[in-house]
Amino acid sequence: MKKFFTAIIFLLSLMNVSEASDELDAAEIRLACAICSMGAYSDDESYFMRSMLNERNWTIEKISQKNNRAEAKAYLVSKGNVKILAVAGTESLKDVEVNFRVGRVHLHDNTTLGKNEKATADKIFVHRGFRDYADVVLSDGLAERLKASLEKNPNETLYLTGHSLGGAVATIAAIRLSDSGVDKTRLKVISFGAPAIGSHALAKNYADKIDLTRVVMKGDIIKKSLRALGYVHFGETLEYQQSVTSDHMAHKMAVYLDCVLRDYFSAGGTLRYEEKNKVNTPIYAAPILIIEDSFHESDEQLILNALDDMLKNNFGKMTFADVQSVEIEDKNSVDAGFDEFITTAKNRGCKYILIRVLSAKKIRDAPLGDKFVTLEEIILDTNGIPLSMQTSGASTDELTIFEAALATQENLIDSTRNFFTGR
Repeated sequence: MKKFFTAIIFLLSLMNVSEASDELDAAEIRLACAICSMGAYSDDESYFMRSMLNERNWTIEKISQKNNRAEAKAYLVSKGNVKILAVAGTESLKDVEVNFRVGRVHLHDNTTLGKNEKATADKIFVHRGFRDYADVVLSDGLAERLKASLEKNPNETLYLTGHSLGGAVATIAAIRLSDSGVDKTRLKVISFGAPAIGSHALAKNYADKIDLTRVVMKGDIIKKSLRALGYVHFGETLEYQQSVTSDHMAHKMAVYLDCVLRDYFSAGGTLRYEEKNKVNTPIYAAPILIIEDSFHESDEQLILNALDDMLKNNFGKMTFADVQSVEIEDKNSVDAGFDEFITTAKNRGCKYILIRVLSAKKIRDAPLGDKFVTLEEIILDTNGIPLSMQTSGASTDELTIFEAALATQENLIDSTRNFFTGR
């Protein structure tokens, strides 16, 4: 899963905007925030996200603050006029405690609201645990540094983002910065599956002060989890419906990222980018051979386009077949069209043939019907002699089917590049 970020992290290298000006820009910003929100968790993906961002000249600062109220984890990602503060969601027992610290407390002090007491107009109450976490995130001078940076750079925009707990905390952190004098146009929040943070009075007071986009999933119960306590949402709501091929819980960040990716493509986005160090060996990319019944029709074309784009990013003289894919019965019929591929490669002046075999099979005994996506690459010369064969796989237990397919291709990119550069 960790290599999955390679496939999409380049989008962050394209960002050089202070605000979303049209549908594609807005979709790209959401995707950048979704990547950072998923990467803010403390696992391999987080490490890989940082390494890929560093390679693309983004600076990464780890925010790690701890006291008896919360163990705050976040990353401040910066490049040019864009800063993204991504707050981690629930991971540790301390985070669980924060989520269940549901007492209603005043936004600016420790005044608590009694069980049967209603919030008055001048008492803006929030979730105690979320407020505690936000205070810890912004402690040790971080709030002052963020504000000073915005004041110094008039074209800079700060995006605050996070999933679940992280999204709630990001919203309160934005309120804190707004109260300190940061202008609404310089401060934007994009949350994913975040619960409500406070009372009607808070929502009424900050609805026009905070540029908040709440990305929510149909069927995600977390977004409604605190309504019984009188907490309400505010801001713009963007609701997604997860893919029909996804069996994950609606609240899972991988599901949000999948939907944001699809939304980005629908808005005209692509995985193409300008790689400076492309391999310029003449290669013929045969049609992708797909084992029948592997993918739902709603996923297949999206996957095929993405896989081809990822190759185009790395290989400057790759010639693609006129037909993008061919369905085959099983792996036993893989070599049926090799002679045709070899002839076409010769006619187009290519030295090598790249053949990809893509499949997705259900994992035996997997309780949710998870699949294992496999991509096999075979490289031939124009005499039909096999020179290389490699295989990559990814499970849908943590990823969606689309994300898993991207991961399989990306896992092979480096070794494929090395094969051709070494010849």
